[in-house]
Amino acid sequence: MKKTLVFLFFIAFTYQLNAQNLTEFYDQKTYRYGLKDKNNTVIIPPTYDVIYWKENVDVFVVQSKYKYGLLDNNGKELLPIKYEFIGDFTDGLARIKSLDYKTGFIDKTGKIIIPLKFNDAYDFSEGLSCIGTDFTDGWNKERRYGYIDKQGNEVIAPKFALANSFSDGFAEVYDKTNNLWGYIDKTAKLMIPYSFEKVGGFSEGLAPVKKNNKWGFINKSGAVVIPYSYDSAGGFSEGLAPVNAGASKNYVGNSVGGKWGFIDNKGKTTIGFNYDYAFGFYKGKARVSVGDRNFYINKNAVEVKQ
Repeated sequence: MKKTLVFLFFIAFTYQLNAQNLTEFYDQKTYRYGLKDKNNTVIIPPTYDVIYWKENVDVFVVQSKYKYGLLDNNGKELLPIKYEFIGDFTDGLARIKSLDYKTGFIDKTGKIIIPLKFNDAYDFSEGLSCIGTDFTDGWNKERRYGYIDKQGNEVIAPKFALANSFSDGFAEVYDKTNNLWGYIDKTAKLMIPYSFEKVGGFSEGLAPVKKNNKWGFINKSGAVVIPYSYDSAGGFSEGLAPVNAGASKNYVGNSVGGKWGFIDNKGKTTIGFNYDYAFGFYKGKARVSVGDRNFYINKNAVEVKQ
């Protein structure tokens, strides 16, 4: 049994090492990027402005003259360089935008799975994508948001003035009449009423919400779990959430300034308000900043390597 496990680990490790057949290189003479193999042989000449390796699907996104295309792991063209944008692959699909700003989705082979027909679209999350469609009524044009599945089927009709992706089974939606946010489930049922000035997505069972100019956290029943006492807040990850004390609004209404720290899901401050900005924890580390300095800390607020 031990030999089998060691053998499987060796195969998995070898595959990981060999997954990227080609690597990008920069040419100082042309100021362009190309691709070379493991023997340092140039496979694709330096003709691109930028090359992105998408590790989760083993493809390259390439850019030239502000247009994007797609290459496979061996440098073969999957999509010609004629698109305005190619996004990250989530749930096996990536957003792609045409030069006339219509959005659809491709798979990792470059095949267009969902036609480029939407005025806006978000990455897939929990099997659904939030899409925006423009409607014209006389002289008025209005964009409304709904949701599609991975086959492009409409699951929730575009009827919301604003909406975000699903997380933890809920999505944030905006009521333009009252200028307030609430939460729906995947059947479009309003699970938490429109009652918040700003909101964040649910993670680890809690969501940051703003009411009366202060941020707190609610659970999926809509009950306030952590009181409205912060000037800005992010979502929970790995048991902690970044929160801000002392921030003020800038001219567009966004929070600026103040100091950031971290709380647990009971509202207890676990890392003091010592940072000019802070991001959520990932694999035990969180990126923070003090002045012009950006660095990482662990959950004991000790600085660690990236």
